[in-house]
Parts: sequence; structure tokens; C-alpha cells
Amino acid sequence: MRSYRLLAADDEYWIREKLRSVIKWEKYDIDFMKPAENGEEVLERLSEEECDILITDINMPYVDGIELIKRVHEAYPDIVIFVVSGYDDFKYVKEALTTGATDYLLKQINKIDIVAVISKALEIIAKKESEKNEALRVSSLINDRELSFLVEREPALFNPMKEYDADGTSGHSLILIKIHDMYGYAARNRGDINALSYDIKMKIREISGKEGDIAFNYIYRANEFIVVSGTEFKELSDMAKRVADGLSIETGSPVTVAISTRGYNMDTLHGAYNESVSAYMMRTYRKCNEVIYFNDEKNESKSDAINKITPEIEMRLKQLYQTGNEEALKILIRNETGIIRASKEGWRYIEVKQTVKRICSALIECAAKEIAPQEIEDIESEAEHIDKSIEKLDISLLCELLDEFVGQTLAPVLKADTGSIKDAVHKAAEYIENNYFEEISLNLLAKQFNIENSYFSRVFKQETGSNVMQYIARLRMEKAVAYMENESINLTEIAFMVGYDDYNYFNRVFKKFNGMSPSEYRQMHLSKKSN
Repeated sequence: MRSYRLLAADDEYWIREKLRSVIKWEKYDIDFMKPAENGEEVLERLSEEECDILITDINMPYVDGIELIKRVHEAYPDIVIFVVSGYDDFKYVKEALTTGATDYLLKQINKIDIVAVISKALEIIAKKESEKNEALRVSSLINDRELSFLVEREPALFNPMKEYDADGTSGHSLILIKIHDMYGYAARNRGDINALSYDIKMKIREISGKEGDIAFNYIYRANEFIVVSGTEFKELSDMAKRVADGLSIETGSPVTVAISTRGYNMDTLHGAYNESVSAYMMRTYRKCNEVIYFNDEKNESKSDAINKITPEIEMRLKQLYQTGNEEALKILIRNETGIIRASKEGWRYIEVKQTVKRICSALIECAAKEIAPQEIEDIESEAEHIDKSIEKLDISLLCELLDEFVGQTLAPVLKADTGSIKDAVHKAAEYIENNYFEEISLNLLAKQFNIENSYFSRVFKQETGSNVMQYIARLRMEKAVAYMENESINLTEIAFMVGYDDYNYFNRVFKKFNGMSPSEYRQMHLSKKSN
């Protein structure tokens, strides 16, 4: 893989040290060279060492930044140059930009500034190289990973030393963009997640039309993109609608855009993200684009989700389970809870989520009295899969999965099977082996082999020792472990490659099968390899 070399030049030690330590450069195949203390040292070293990106101060002894930029630009035109400047020397910045610098950073350097300029530099390099995909991959990766870490980081209760200055994001909103069928889009385009992620970010920037906005793919959920925007609040609605409609056309998927209240520094990103998620939960459950705000008055009146599972319905559900009446149980879940009508009746996302959770919990509670603990773990994994599928906004799919879940949780009463049924099961297993990374359900396999769902599920488990979804999950985890041998593929890419667009979900499944997280497993593998 191509390695990119970054040289920083500044006569102030703390600036050089901050540039060196603000990012773990080696993770992105970026070689952070030993920093230079002045322009003269830079010129001496460039005569002997290769460099792709130069970040330099303007005010330095011996050879100042303006002279350095001019000479480097003339002698090494392929080097991408950025300027570090104080607040009071804009005339020098202007001169630097006309001399050959690409952009500038203010002296109060923060991580988001560094990420922005390095991503920009790599995009510039990509335009000049024949192997441009590698530069774009690194640009996209460093942008997504480092900014996602800022979203994940919870603010300290008391932090008198501000690590990030408020100037960069003062008066900004966090915009959460959820593409509800990202995996379908990826499958149709047969692209790797990094390339697709980059294309979508470019599309967001193009549609929003705001040069200074920050856009990145939230690495823990591949179908979520985040924009930190300085757009005036009154203009956000039009921009958000354009983004939702544009991305929906691009991806063929419904899109939700959820907008937080205003934030004032990078330490608010975690809270702003949570606000956007809360807003997202209040969207209507139907296949359409929707823009929704946190604390919108229209949603406030509907903010208390209605409990659709009454004690009477839950009691009847348990009674039908005990009688083993599968069809009556399916009818009760679909019709009497009203979930089959959720889209027509304008249920909120949170109402569907809570209803599905209550249904699954009640069935698991019944099953726990009749089947082995290991089988309960399998059923709980099925419930988690159904919960994840809610994101599709597809009520028909959701009802099909609940039907399957009913059959799987009822106490196994295996019917006499024939050789042809066994043969179909083995063909289904072969199909899964070849298509494990795609969306496969019990219903899809049963239809393909023309066998009733519940019967197919029971015979499949009898023949393979696992239910369908557990069989798929185990195969995916085996493939994930094999991919980990290749150290150049990061864990979020591996998750997507084996069929998961939600890294947190992949992490939970991996830990269940392997007894440790993906990162712990890879670290153990690397330790063994080094020994």
C-alpha cells in the first residue's frame, strides 16, 4: 500500500508536538516525519527525503514561511502545502496562498482542522496519481474515523482546559442522515464501503452547497452520515429536504434527516448526536423521506409513545403460546397489536420499536420455560436481528420476521421428514455458504425451496444443529476471522464485507461467538504473529 509522508515545520515546540500527537498517523499509512524547526532545515531535508504534504508556520527564523512556500512550490510542485498562521497576520496568509500554499490553519490548532486539511491534501494528491483510489481511501478513512471518535467521546463533567476552541463550530447544528437501506445500495453497486461512503459524502457536499460544512460517515453505523453545519437555522429545513431527496434518488432508499439544537464547540457533538437520534425516533414509520427536528413543537405533542401491547393482549399471547396455536398467535401479533397497520396509521418509529420489543420479550419468556438455555440464546439473537431490521421501514418485512420468530420460539415439535426435505435443507445451507454477505431470511429460503416456514426451520435445525439465522451468523463470524488475517482491512470494513452495516451489532455478535471483541481478537492475533 502507498504510504504518504507528512512534514511539519514550526519554531514553536508545542505546535510541532501537537501536530505529531493529535492523530495516530501510522493507522492511516501516513509517515509523520521528524518535524523541522525552521525553513532552512525543511529545504535541506527535502533535497534528501521525499515528502507529500508540508505544514509550515509563516513566522520562522532563517527562511520564513513565505519564502519557503515559494521555493518548495517551484522545486517540488507535487508537494501539497498548508500554512499555520496567527490571527493577526492575514496579509501574510494571503501572500502564502498566492505563492503556492493550498490552505491555512490558525495557531489554535484542533483535531478537526488537522483532519480537514489532511483529507483535502489527500484528495489533491489523488487527482495527480494514477493509483488515486488509495489516496481517496485514506482521505475518507481519516475523516470518518477521527470525527466519529469525537462523536463517541462523552464530555468531561469538569474540564477547565478546553482542548477544542469554540470558533470552529460556534452556532452549528449536527445533522444526522440515515440511509435506511444502505446495504441494498451497496449490493446494487457492488462497491466497497469506502468508495460508496466517499461518493455519498461528495453528494452531500454538492447538495448542501456549504463549503465550510463538515460531512463524515459515522463508522459505527455504516448507514449514518453526519454533517456539522453552520447553515442558519431558518435555512436548514430547505437544505435538509434537498439532501434527503437527493440521497434517496442516489441510493434508492428512504432517508431520514434529523437535526439537533445548536452547538458551540466540539465537546457538544456527543450530546448533539444523541439529540438527533431522539428526533429520529419520532419519525413516522413508513417508506418515505422525512426531515425532523429535536424539540420540534409538532413532535412534542406526540412525544409519549403509546404502549400498543396492553396487559390483556400480552396475557392472550402467552395463552396461545401454551396451546401451541401458531397461526392464531401470528394473527394476534399482526392484527390485535395493530402492527400490520403501523404505516397506514402513522405510528412513530419508537412505537414500532417498543411494540416489537414487547412481543419478542413475551415470547422469549414463554420459551424459556420449555427449552434449553442455549436455545434461548439463539432466540435472543433472532430478536436482536428483528430489532435491527426495523430500520428498513418495511412493515411487510417486519411482520414476516415476526411470523418466523413465532415458529422458532414455539416448543420444537418435529414432524416426520422426507429425504427430499433434507435435501432441500442441504441445498439451502450451500446457498448460504455462497451468499452469506447478502440479506438472507428464513422466509426467503422457505419460498425458494417451496417449504412451509416453521417446518423448514425445524428440519434445518435438526440437520445442521442451528436455526437459520444462527447458521448465517456463525458463517459470517468465520469469514470475519479469516479477513482479519489481512491487516490492511479495518474492522468496520470487515463488518460490512460480511453483512453488517452496524458495527456495534457486528461487535456484539462477534463477541458472542468468539468470547472477545473484534479489536481484542485482532490484537491477540497480531501478538501471536509477532512472537
